[in-house]
Amino acid sequence: MTTIRANPTANTAPSCDLSAATCAHCDLPVPRGLIDPAQDRQFCCDGCRTVYAIVHDHNLDRYYPLRRQLEKSKAKAAPSASSYEEFDDPAFLDRYTTDHPDSTRTATLLLEGVHCAACVWLIEKLPRLTRGVLRADLDMRASTLTLRYDPQVARLSEAARTLASLGYRPHPPRGVLRDQLRAAESRTQLIRLAVAGAIAGNTMLLALALYAGMLEGISEPMRHTLRFYSAALGLLALAWPGRVFFASAIAAVRTRTPHLDIPVALALFVGGIWGISNTLRGTGEIYFDSLTALVFLLLVGRFLQHRQQRKAADALELLFSLTPTSVRLVDEHGTVTTRPIEAARAGDTAEVLPGQTVPADGVVTSGESKLDNALLTGESTPSHAREGDTVHAGATNLTGTIRVRIQATGEHTRVAQLMKLVEQASSAKPAVVQFADRIAARFVVAVASLATLTAIVWAFIDPGVALEHATALLVITCPCALGLATPLVFTSTLARLARRSVLVKGGAALERLANARSAYLDKTGTLTTGSLRVADWTGPVEFKPLVAAAEAGATHPIALALQTITTLSPNQTIADIRQHDGLGLTADVEGSHLTIGSYELMTRRAIQLPDELLAWADEHATHGATPIFVALGDTARAAAAITGDLRPDAATLVRDLTALGLDVAMLTGDRPDTACAVAARVGLDPRHVHAGASPEDKLSRVVSTPHALMLGDGVNDAAALAAADVGIAVGGGAEASLQAADLYITDDSLAAVPLAIRASRAALGRIRLCLIVSLAYNSVAATLAILGFVHPLLAAVLMPASSLTVLALATARPGWAKESTPCP
Repeated sequence: MTTIRANPTANTAPSCDLSAATCAHCDLPVPRGLIDPAQDRQFCCDGCRTVYAIVHDHNLDRYYPLRRQLEKSKAKAAPSASSYEEFDDPAFLDRYTTDHPDSTRTATLLLEGVHCAACVWLIEKLPRLTRGVLRADLDMRASTLTLRYDPQVARLSEAARTLASLGYRPHPPRGVLRDQLRAAESRTQLIRLAVAGAIAGNTMLLALALYAGMLEGISEPMRHTLRFYSAALGLLALAWPGRVFFASAIAAVRTRTPHLDIPVALALFVGGIWGISNTLRGTGEIYFDSLTALVFLLLVGRFLQHRQQRKAADALELLFSLTPTSVRLVDEHGTVTTRPIEAARAGDTAEVLPGQTVPADGVVTSGESKLDNALLTGESTPSHAREGDTVHAGATNLTGTIRVRIQATGEHTRVAQLMKLVEQASSAKPAVVQFADRIAARFVVAVASLATLTAIVWAFIDPGVALEHATALLVITCPCALGLATPLVFTSTLARLARRSVLVKGGAALERLANARSAYLDKTGTLTTGSLRVADWTGPVEFKPLVAAAEAGATHPIALALQTITTLSPNQTIADIRQHDGLGLTADVEGSHLTIGSYELMTRRAIQLPDELLAWADEHATHGATPIFVALGDTARAAAAITGDLRPDAATLVRDLTALGLDVAMLTGDRPDTACAVAARVGLDPRHVHAGASPEDKLSRVVSTPHALMLGDGVNDAAALAAADVGIAVGGGAEASLQAADLYITDDSLAAVPLAIRASRAALGRIRLCLIVSLAYNSVAATLAILGFVHPLLAAVLMPASSLTVLALATARPGWAKESTPCP
């Protein structure tokens, strides 16, 4: 049997048996139905056929051997049907492109599907593929393409379509302005660093000449000249690159906030004044070799610290775009044009096609469709949208075309407000960080006082080295773990958890999670899947339409199951529907009172339950189903058995939480026999099952338990989630979950819960380690400096080295991050 491989230069005819044919572009197997025996080369899809034709027609066949040589993973091209005409819109060009004096323009685009150096090689050949494109430079790490083109010859949409046809779909970089500001800041820091390094190097050469002159002899005029040159370079280092420390220290003094730069600035100031004095007097040490080296090394440490902080902050930013980058706007003449989302304004009309995402909040003006609102509401059942209904950005249009009058865009949409919840909570300082900040502030004051005392004591012992020892003490001490490493640990942990589908509302929630000692688990939608179904029914079938119609507006998982009990419409009019949280609902049906709900709701409303109905309910409850009774008037007439499949990792969750030392219990509003049946399946002791609990009961139990963790579905356990020391929402809508809970699991895997607990405990352990290392270093370093064993130059080397050591401990990849969470 012959297997056809990706070989652009092959001319061999295919064998008769093409069952194992592979794609000539991506090397993946070709489905049997797409094999064409009459062709020399086979393709797994039209996208790969198109890409291969483009590569071959433009003499870029070297792409294939280069890709195989790099031995990278291969994937099918993903061409897009988009025309990218919004890329030519003036609003888009103003925001994402830059004009040049020679009438050319530079655009920055974010590309999908960049995997290896072969991708870079192919993408940067874009000028050969698109007329008018002058240059294409790809940053593989960030998947960002910088494109320079002539707008008189080519449009940006043409280049975008070519990129998409190659399998690299382009997107606008939403944070381009932020990135430009960061790039400018980085350039300033590097220039400052380069100047400080040049000054330090030249000052060291002058110092070397002076030290050599002390041994071999040097004329007095030359000695004075070299000392004055050193003083000039030293003052330049303090006045330009070193001014950042003085500015920071002055700001800290003005705001009465002791800062790490205060002892550094004090050391530089004292050393500079003493050096100038000795230079003018022509005697004593001038220290400028140490001072310039100190400025350079401190700036190196600061630059690396900023880079690490920025990396952690970037990882913590929301990991996905929830709204589209373009919008189909309808003008007053009914003409539809695709524009960038930035061009949309309140009052505009947008057209949303099936399969597209609603770009902004608004009201449907025409059309009818079903929308997937799971992002915001957590409802798995699509909602019906018709004229006059409100829709929100982030919802997915499923069936029909609708037109929406825009009411809010960008940061004013509900999705944007949802994202702000995470950002605002993430900015709150945990208790351990506040404690570290207080200690750091006192540490700075203590170091300054100790340095003053050191100078006074050494002035009596040896006045010539008093300032030298005091300066060394100011420089070498660094409460880095207190002021910087502690928040960095939290930031890096939050970022790593976000990549594992766990959104955490800040370090304070992470700290409380590490201290959790008890765990309450909801049953419906948490241990069982969120989608329930009606397993059995007893009673007259004419009650089914009433039940489905009464439950039509409810969002509880049980209500969603009852909505599908029948497709028939009731003959009677249903009015005055009232929800009873966690229990059911009541309504009026042409003078009669309809009650649908649990046994507890029936008992509260004094509704009679026939013995045969109770026996039927008990039988289903022992098998884990939830009985829901239907009463018309004061007597129950029918009942439904609601069941849901157990989550595959529910038993593992209980076992892992117990292994972590938590007291695990079930807290549910379901019947005791139903709850115990589920508890037995997940390995939970029936004695730890609290069944029949109303929302108020859940709230009371959670509040009365210290260090309690509550795990619920986010939509229906909001009160308990908000009241618990740590609320964790799974399976609910992001909006309701993040409003109430501290953590939100964005996928269906419960394995993320024990992972988050291990991560939080590891974070606190890492903070303690940083504190111990910092305190040990500062104690030893301060003692050596006070005793006169540390020169200021050695202190300048040790200070950033110790800081970077602590930073490395703070941001090192922890053991839990190496674990792989199972796919749901």
